[in-house]
Formats: sequence, structure tokens, C-alpha cells
Amino acid sequence: MRRLEISGYGAIADVVRIAEVAKPAIGDADVLIRVEAASINPIDTKFIHGHLRRIMAPGLPAAIGFDACGEIESVGRKVDGFAAGDRVYVRAPRQKMGSFAEYLAVDARFVAIAPANLSAAEAASIPLVALTTLQGLVDRAHARAGQHVLIHAGSGGLGSFAVQFAKHVLGLRVTTTASSRNSAWVQALGADEVIAYDREDYRGRDTRYDIVFDTLGGATTADSFCVLKRGGCVLSVAGPPDWRFARQIGAGPLKSALLWLLALPTEWRARCHGARYFRYLTESDGAQLAAIAGVIAEGKVRPVIDTIYAFEDHRAALEQMDGGHARGKLVIAMRPGDAPGPGDS
Repeated sequence: MRRLEISGYGAIADVVRIAEVAKPAIGDADVLIRVEAASINPIDTKFIHGHLRRIMAPGLPAAIGFDACGEIESVGRKVDGFAAGDRVYVRAPRQKMGSFAEYLAVDARFVAIAPANLSAAEAASIPLVALTTLQGLVDRAHARAGQHVLIHAGSGGLGSFAVQFAKHVLGLRVTTTASSRNSAWVQALGADEVIAYDREDYRGRDTRYDIVFDTLGGATTADSFCVLKRGGCVLSVAGPPDWRFARQIGAGPLKSALLWLLALPTEWRARCHGARYFRYLTESDGAQLAAIAGVIAEGKVRPVIDTIYAFEDHRAALEQMDGGHARGKLVIAMRPGDAPGPGDS
């Protein structure tokens, strides 16, 4: 079978290649998925460039990709609830990436039946952004209806899902940042208010938020505390570590001590604001994906896709992700016959 893999860490053009490898074998608890579509996330290009080597360091060459949708070809002998022919979607775990491939073998715990009302490309665009949103706003922030959330970068892949989920599922009041070009579009997704970052600095407003969802990192993480209500919560998928981060990645004593020191300035800032701070990695969870499928079936959230690429055009797809400014998700159709369906682009 064909898969995308990296030969080392560096520029996309230099290290990413299509390789012919054996179809993966499955264990007793696994399912083998014939992948129809896979979506790209910022973590994919960060991994390619080597920015995550301290967290994820598989042997090279290494398969890449997390999100996929496809049909189950076979199941392990201990798998219940799935059968050959089921159409499923999945966010592969960090320990076993490889969604940019014609086949993916993965533990059935991480798999869910794909939403019946979505195409393969649409379903593939959902898993990571959905799990990241749910695990942040629900599992960590414990968001309650009526609270006010600021979501940074509402037009991106994660932001466009988070805006919809926060508004239509959790009942939050949603403010987001976006470019002037995308402001009306993001508002149509469900944002109550959009701050056009190319015209206005969100820090200049008097508004204070119960929750800030930081999807950008850098200075945005620290600045998010300045617009937070006392007792509020900053969620970050790109900022400095928190004091729980070492445990999440299974760090040893020395690395844990280093991460604790790196976390100290942000944790201190949180304490000074009487706030909570979470820097977390998304975990694969089939049960949560099944719940998300129900939300999608009800029409409360819809997938947002910028562009669908052919497998052979993977370099252009990855480079577009690297350049930023995609409106929603970027998806790769894995096989020539898996042409984009209605609503996929």
C-alpha cells in the first residue's frame, strides 16, 4: 500500500515522501480501515519540522497523519461493536500515527461510526478538532451555558468547529478573532461577535471572558489572561506547558522537572489572576467521537472544508497548512476513486 512518511525532520519538500509498504497487520483489539479521506492539522506540519521531537519521537522513517474516514476491511478477534463494511472515522493516537495512507490499523477504542449525513472528506475533517474542543471546553473548563468564551482564530480548522460547538451545543456566548475578510463568514457559523484582528486589538476592549480558548500560542497565551475574568480559565493547545503536561506525555523525572520549570511563569500568571490554565494534547477517544456524530446528525455543527487535495498533491496541501490562513480544514482524498462529493469543497 502507499502511505505518506517522513525520512527525517525538516522542510516538507525535503523529508515527506510517498512510500510503498506492506498493508498493516491488525492485533486482536484492532480494526483495519481502508482510508478514503484524511485531514491535515497543524500538528502534522509541526511534527514534520521536528518541533515535537521532545513529545513524539518515533523511529524514522515514520508514518504521519491523525484524522481519517474510511471503511473497515477486517476486525480483530476481540473487537465488539464493529464489523467489516462499517464506515468509520478516527483520530489515530500519537503512538500510532498514519492516517495519510491507503490503510490504517488502529485500536477499536479510538474508532466511531462516521456520521451518516457526511461524505468521507467531511467526516475526516472532524475528529481532531472535535476532540480538542470537547476535551478543552467540557472536560477541563467545565463550560456552562451562558458563559462568555473568546476563541482565537475562529476561521481556522479548530476555531471554525469550536465556534459552532460552543454556541450551538454548549450554549455559550461566543466572541472570536478573525480577519476582516472572514468576519461575516465566522459570524454565520454562530459567533455572537467577531473582532477583526487586522483592524482592532482584542486586548483594548473592556470585555472580560469566562474562558479564553488559545489556539495560537506565543504572546497570545500570556495576553489571554489580561482579558480573563477573575476565576476564569485559559485553554491552550499551543502555549507553554502546564503542571499536568509532563504526566500527559509520560515524561520521565528529568523531563518532568524541566517542564515544571517551563510551566512556572504561566502558572504564576494564572494564580495572579485567580485563574486556571490548561495546556493539553488531544487524546483519541472513540466514545467521544460517537457523541460528536450525534451532534452532527442533529445539525448543530457542520464540517468546514477549505480545499480537498488528491493524494499525489500532498505537498501542496501540507504547504498550505504550513502557510496558515485556511478557512476551515484541508483534506486529502486518498484514492483516485474517492472523488469529492457534494459539499466537500
